[in-house]
Amino acid sequence: MGMIRQFLTSEESGLVDAMIRKLGLCETMRRLPDRRAVLARAVERCAGCSQPDACRHFLAQADVADEAPSYCTNHDLFERLFDRPGLTSGERHAS
Repeated sequence: MGMIRQFLTSEESGLVDAMIRKLGLCETMRRLPDRRAVLARAVERCAGCSQPDACRHFLAQADVADEAPSYCTNHDLFERLFDRPGLTSGERHAS
């Protein structure tokens, strides 16, 4: 069970969880002191996305990605997480 599905159940939570895994941000998310609130807002943004089919297609591609698609409603969040101190490139995709 993914980290988001522990407290939210919806298609959007599954997409957000899959994107976090694809981007290698699991450990970074676990370290956030307010991760539940961050994840809840991410799922809300995902629910408002007009391109869930494109997202599913993106997630079905290669195992890892260096960036979320530009249309992703959480693109900026993921980029901020990449910029967090202490995240190494090896750790990024070790999740």
